[in-house]
Amino acid sequence: MVARFTGAGLGLLAFAITAASGLLVGNPIEVTLSRSILALILFCVLGLLLGGTAHCVIAEHQRQSEASIREQVRAKSAETDRAPEDGGETSEGETIEA
Repeated sequence: MVARFTGAGLGLLAFAITAASGLLVGNPIEVTLSRSILALILFCVLGLLLGGTAHCVIAEHQRQSEASIREQVRAKSAETDRAPEDGGETSEGETIEA
């Protein structure tokens, strides 16, 4: 989704800038439109590549964050499971008597 939006946005921006600059300079309409369409296609492809790259980077960061959170949860649950066995004290410092 991000890749398509980025491609569409960059393509339309390139088309608008190229068309406006061609009309301001006074180029013939055929030249202006052909250059604008070429810019639209090139920048759409560029935007798709950039958007796809951004999507992959964000997905990888999310996977790493989730793995880190899972590891912290496992460590915390392992710590709470073995805490009474290790010293016989609770987290408040009270001694557990059997």
